Amino acid sequence: MNKFYSAISLLRELYGIELDEDLFETYGLTAWNKIGNKQTRRYRVKLCPICDPDGGSYIEKPCNLDEIEAITLNGEDAREIDSIRNYAGSVNHPIEQFIESRKYFNDSLYIPGKLVHYYEVNDRIYFTEVLPEVNVLYRGIYMDEDGLPLLNDKETFAIATYCAYVYFFKKGLQTKDNATIQLAGILKKDWLRACDQARVAEHISQNQMNDILDVMTSWDRKLYNLSYKPTR
Repeated sequence: MNKFYSAISLLRELYGIELDEDLFETYGLTAWNKIGNKQTRRYRVKLCPICDPDGGSYIEKPCNLDEIEAITLNGEDAREIDSIRNYAGSVNHPIEQFIESRKYFNDSLYIPGKLVHYYEVNDRIYFTEVLPEVNVLYRGIYMDEDGLPLLNDKETFAIATYCAYVYFFKKGLQTKDNATIQLAGILKKDWLRACDQARVAEHISQNQMNDILDVMTSWDRKLYNLSYKPTR
């Protein structure tokens, strides 16, 4: 994977365009969202909420958060037989914790503790009460140290092409130069082609290509001792 700013180096090398970093991030993230590829994984973090002056508490969203899977308390959601006292105050609480520890890594969507109610406002997650500690399970995007998404080679080229297209299109409108606008039209076609190519996975296994070709061709297309997919 390449760092996000590798696209600005490619933009400079291929098209000779120098863009301000803030402007490049705006164009680049727009192109990245249009491509629609998100390299994500699941993260588990333990955070201490901050007291809210208006009541309740809140935590800051992780910088790479894409979707929240679950937020739970640090204690187990269990009760005594009489359904009155919580397990947290019981002598059996260590046993319950031991049972939970055996289940912790069995499912990537599993997270111990009692589920809590929350709501999201901008870059914060709010709770209706003051909580000491919460566990957050979320799907996060692979990012570099600048907090920007990592890119593969096809995405890097597509983003550089999109930035060049927007740059020349904007310049053509400002100067009312037909040649510049025509050049922007050519770059737009290149961008759309690169965008479609970037949406295809970097590696396609023979089984996946077999499923694709089964839809496109007849069942007797397979040949002995040959790969069923084209070389890259």
